[in-house]
Amino acid sequence: MAIKFIKKKFYVYFVIVLFIASLNLVVLNQNLNVAEQQTMIKTSTVIPHTKEWLVNNGFEGSIDPWFYSIEGDSSDVNATFSPGQGNLEITGDQGYFSEISGTPTSDDWLNVTNPAFPALPDYHGIDEYGCEANHTWIDPDDTNQSPSVHWQRNITMPINMADYVISSASISAVYNASVTTQPGGDPNPSDYYGVDCPGDAVQNAGDYDSVRFYILISDLEDNEKYEVAWYQSTDLGQDSPEISNITDSLMNTVVEEALIFYLTSLFERDNYNFKVTLGIRIKCVDNWNYDRDRWDSLRIKSCNLSFNYVKKINQFTSVSWNQIGNNITGENLQITEANLKFKYKIDQLWPTDLSPNSEIQILLNNNSHEEALKLNLASTGFQEAKQGGFNVTKLILKNVNIGLSIQVYLADGFLLNRSIVISIDDVSLVISYIEIRSDVFGEPEIFRLLAIIAVIAGGIVATYFVLYQRIFKYPLPVRKVRKYKKTLRAANPPKKHITNSKDAFNKLYKKELTKSAKYTKTKPVSQLDKIHKSVDTKKSTSIKNTGGLEQK
Repeated sequence: MAIKFIKKKFYVYFVIVLFIASLNLVVLNQNLNVAEQQTMIKTSTVIPHTKEWLVNNGFEGSIDPWFYSIEGDSSDVNATFSPGQGNLEITGDQGYFSEISGTPTSDDWLNVTNPAFPALPDYHGIDEYGCEANHTWIDPDDTNQSPSVHWQRNITMPINMADYVISSASISAVYNASVTTQPGGDPNPSDYYGVDCPGDAVQNAGDYDSVRFYILISDLEDNEKYEVAWYQSTDLGQDSPEISNITDSLMNTVVEEALIFYLTSLFERDNYNFKVTLGIRIKCVDNWNYDRDRWDSLRIKSCNLSFNYVKKINQFTSVSWNQIGNNITGENLQITEANLKFKYKIDQLWPTDLSPNSEIQILLNNNSHEEALKLNLASTGFQEAKQGGFNVTKLILKNVNIGLSIQVYLADGFLLNRSIVISIDDVSLVISYIEIRSDVFGEPEIFRLLAIIAVIAGGIVATYFVLYQRIFKYPLPVRKVRKYKKTLRAANPPKKHITNSKDAFNKLYKKELTKSAKYTKTKPVSQLDKIHKSVDTKKSTSIKNTGGLEQK
């Protein structure tokens, strides 16, 4: 009865404590949801990895998966491949133009009219000695006082001149002429027949007969035109002393700087084409009534136009070899080191005076490494870019494909008359990282489980503590008296059972015999009684069978 009472007490207190603890668990659960990302207890395993991130490091057999890219003027740079190396080329170049040279021929030059003076002379053509014209003007019936003739040639350059600069230029032309002069003495209108010049006595208000030889350069549409060589007669046809011809002579020409400027201006208008014109224009003046001017032969015997041009390298142009590798993905991965190595060389010494700032740059995912290699320090044999390699750890990014670029960057604009090749080989990018594998014990679910276990254990301890203070700390007789005392307050008195002395004695006696039986090896009293009864029964049966003889 006492044990049932204690259990009942225990359950009541345990339920009360568990209810209070449940309320605390609700509050704790809310706090855990808020602080879910706070410090957690973990155990972890660190696994190191070191990998070569590139393939085909030595450009062996093919360029795959390497590819090149160009920024700026694509005509200034190029990327090529040769077994065992990738080449980055600065495509310098130079050229020499000399198509306009020597005696003009009808195969190259086209006879056309002069738009400003469309009337043609009596004769014009090209023979083995060049371009020729002659003309006779007879006053007063002839109206063709200012005849002119052109021979044109269109030139197409083999390259885009926008990428080149003309470094030098020259123009020259040879002409000759012969005319009929005025006979000596005062002229007779009936026989006056000759070209007048400033030295003649017969001239009108200072004006006189003349011829002009000239060379023009222009665009194909003649929107922009420059005279680069010329000769205009001043004493041709003079009577005394008589000057009736001019032997082979050079025309006047513009200075070289002007010729370069004119050609450059034309190529800015049209990058490939321009036009050259050979011209002769005759001017006849009525110096006297019934004046007759006779131009026997006017000739452009030769023309030479030549110029040198050099490739223009534009500032900020670049060319690079690139490779895109795999990415490093994972929250539990940490990059510890990245090292880049490669070899490079140049096929000739770099022209430092032309471009002192050009260099080789290293880019990872389009981010430049702080160290660069000046091209003026490159040697003609393969060398390590840097002893021990470049530490590029800061440029390695997670969760993106790791892209490497080795770039030749031209920091200056300059002229280059030859190609220069920079080669790279044995490109290696070694990346070290660690993988952290964790077993999490501090997650909120674990906290909840531990809290529940703690609350249940705390409830049991608290319940036992209360019961101990109120019940278990008293001896058993005291507890019985206290319990009985409480029952006296009840409306119905407790049931009473009084054991008589004989039953109490037998109970205690049997209890004591049970404790000592294992030492005395005797059977308990209850078993002895059964044995005695069995013996008595057997004796009675035997006496009955013998008819009482044994008793007698």
